[in-house]
Amino acid sequence: MRTVLKLILIVIIIAVASLVALPFVVDPNDYKDEISSQVEKATGRNLTLQGDIGLSVFPWIALELGPLSLSNAQGFKADSFAKVEAAEIRIKLMPLLKKQLEMDTVVLDGLVLNLETDKNGKTNWDDLTQADEVVKEDAKPSQEKSGPALAAISIAGVQLTNANILWSDASKGESYQLRNLNLDTDPLTPGEPTAVDMAFDLISAKPEAKAHVTLDTNVMVDMENQQYALTDLAFTTIAEGKTLPFAQADIKLNGDIKADMVKQLVNITGLSLTAKVNNDTQTIDANLTGDVNANLASQQTTVDGFELTATIKDPSIPGEQADLKLTSNINADLKQQTLTLSALMLELEELMLNADIKANNILSDKPGFAGNVHIQPFSLRKLADDMNIELPEMADSNTLEKLEVKAELEGSASHINAKQLDVTLDQSKLTGQLAINNFAQPAFNFKLKLDQIDADRYLPPVPEDKAESKPAATPATAAAGGSSQLPLEALRQINAKGSIDIGKMKATGLTSENIHVTINAANGLVKLTPMRADLYQGTYNGNVNLDARGDKLKLAIDETVKGVQAGPLLQDMSAGEDAAVTGTANANAKLTGVGASVDEIKQTLNGNGGFSFTDGALKGINIADAIRKAKAALSGQKLAESDAPVQTDFSALTGTFKATNGVIDNQDLSLKSPLLRISGAGQASLPKETIDYSLNVAVVGTISGQGGKELTELKGLTIPVKITGTFSEPKPTVDLASMVKDKAKEELKSKAEEKIKEKLGDDLGGLLGGALGTKGATDSQSTGDDTSTNKSADEAPVEKEKAPEEKLEDAVKDKLKDFF
Repeated sequence: MRTVLKLILIVIIIAVASLVALPFVVDPNDYKDEISSQVEKATGRNLTLQGDIGLSVFPWIALELGPLSLSNAQGFKADSFAKVEAAEIRIKLMPLLKKQLEMDTVVLDGLVLNLETDKNGKTNWDDLTQADEVVKEDAKPSQEKSGPALAAISIAGVQLTNANILWSDASKGESYQLRNLNLDTDPLTPGEPTAVDMAFDLISAKPEAKAHVTLDTNVMVDMENQQYALTDLAFTTIAEGKTLPFAQADIKLNGDIKADMVKQLVNITGLSLTAKVNNDTQTIDANLTGDVNANLASQQTTVDGFELTATIKDPSIPGEQADLKLTSNINADLKQQTLTLSALMLELEELMLNADIKANNILSDKPGFAGNVHIQPFSLRKLADDMNIELPEMADSNTLEKLEVKAELEGSASHINAKQLDVTLDQSKLTGQLAINNFAQPAFNFKLKLDQIDADRYLPPVPEDKAESKPAATPATAAAGGSSQLPLEALRQINAKGSIDIGKMKATGLTSENIHVTINAANGLVKLTPMRADLYQGTYNGNVNLDARGDKLKLAIDETVKGVQAGPLLQDMSAGEDAAVTGTANANAKLTGVGASVDEIKQTLNGNGGFSFTDGALKGINIADAIRKAKAALSGQKLAESDAPVQTDFSALTGTFKATNGVIDNQDLSLKSPLLRISGAGQASLPKETIDYSLNVAVVGTISGQGGKELTELKGLTIPVKITGTFSEPKPTVDLASMVKDKAKEELKSKAEEKIKEKLGDDLGGLLGGALGTKGATDSQSTGDDTSTNKSADEAPVEKEKAPEEKLEDAVKDKLKDFF
């Protein structure tokens, strides 16, 4: 037994001694050609060994190589497939006897690897992979069971210096270069973490860009259990490029990554991604954090505690800077193609949005989403101020102080539908549904309700020096109003269908309630029908059609007002001034017009309408009192000042009109009161804004009513009034001569000249007598006066005496000059 042990020991000593002596006996450089020949036989490539080969055996089996290169495949541009300046591989000998592989640091310096793809998509490494597959097919196992695997593998590290990997793809016209690659690792032990430090430059020709990349982490690779980890990961890159959307980007990534490929689980904890991107005018500074858990088998991924913060600086945005914060919990299911964003919160300056959103079909061409959105109350005015947005001047500077939006949404990449919309603006609340289809050419569908709004608060303030308030517009006149040139192209772009109901609204001084407007607009045809509202104890109903399909706008209006109290309405229209007319008003109008501007519409306005007022008054003039004063003046009397209201009461005021090319023609104006009857006829030109109107005021009073019995004696007197001028400056005049002559003729039929003198005075009576061919007392006396009838022929001719009618008119004008 002792002898056997001695023999074994002697064999081991001889074997070790042989291995130690091998480098001294065999020179590996003598086998360069043989090595190159074997490589060419296996790969079809030429291996060139330029430097010496160093070989040692004990205690390390070490192989040291100088410069070497492997030729490129035929048909490719690069001179070589791979080059290496120096390589060193060292393996401990004694652990191999125990089935253990212990390697020293693997050193590879000056690697140049050329990877190419030709125009047909063939690569310069295809032949190498094919050769490897042939070798595998030809290789046959020498025994049924392979030898025992290594019990352990340990590598002291990898050192890669000055490496360059060049890749060009002629089929896509792309070219990439990975230059100055340096890699250092600590010992590589299966199942144990090792430190890795790597840096390189990445250069792209198309797109033209370059980046410097660094990676510092601890790597754990457990091939047996298929577990991998990158802990304390620190990845940085600084990229820049002329053709990129940014001039420079500084990106940093930190976190811990673990992967269990048996369980198909990947976890990223402490994820932090920071990016600072800038170009000539814009800078974005962003940071993203969260924890990621992914199940590769079920294709489900969750991101807990997702948070994105960003500061955007750009001269083109309001305020030149915006601060953004976004938080959420994310759940993605690629099998079901769903993405859920729960507890989503977005903060942008004063704006804060909360939402829960679920997206579907996220991998298809038609993704969709649904969820709830709540924009918390905020001051739109303050937000605009913070972002240096100049709001239009408004009559009330306290508007836009509160805006809140709630909505239940569903939509896709081409449409959105707010099924439960709830908007609060200051004291107003809007609810209902709103849908927008086809974002490229938006089509709106809506059904909305607004509880109340004072629109005047949001309109520009009325100038203090404005003498008169502009009359309020009806829905029809508002539709036809605005700038002189009509926005035909804008009208053609409107595609909307729906209705809006408003509980109470104040606009341009008018207050209305229970408003309903239905809109149907498409392809340039806009229909506002029906429209209705409660207006000053009465009702408004209207239909408005706007046809912009041609070169000019076609306007059609059909409006009716019933039971409206004219006094309060006109008072609100005139900003609190007394109304010109009071009473219960009824009116209707059917009008059409054609034109590309407001002026053209006026010139082509055609149609008809009518109006009536009952139990009202004309404010600002007391016709009865004016007649009483005129009568007293004609009699040479002076009445005491009256305390009667300055108004003319009436029981009815009616009329109809016809519009022809913008000229309004009224032939049946009628006003009835206990004292007066007024009739009138005339025209008003809308294009020229001129008036040509005639009124006849007849006294029909009795002892009751305005004027009392003092005017009964003037019963039957008709006063003609002519109104000319413009809308802004009407000019009323009275036809005094006709008035007096008509009255005188009637009285002369039944009364003598003396009665007229008694009524109108001696002077006027004489004039009337002369006009009617009668003689007064003074005429009888003058017939006997020879000097008046026998004047010398040599005397100068006397100026032609005025006609009696002219003298009468002059006298009456002088008497009534203070009243007309």
